[in-house]
Amino acid sequence: MAENAPDPTAGKAPQGHPGLPRWAKLLALGVGIALVVLVVAMLLVGGEHGPGMHG
Repeated sequence: MAENAPDPTAGKAPQGHPGLPRWAKLLALGVGIALVVLVVAMLLVGGEHGPGMHG
């Protein structure tokens, strides 16, 4: 009778998704900061459009 080979994954936690790479996290952070700056700038300027702004 042959012995069963031990399961190499026995007793180990299942491998989950490794997560986002560092460059993707930094890109998302940069885009988020740029959006916040854009919104703050629009609120401070007033956002009124018209011919008077181009004069």
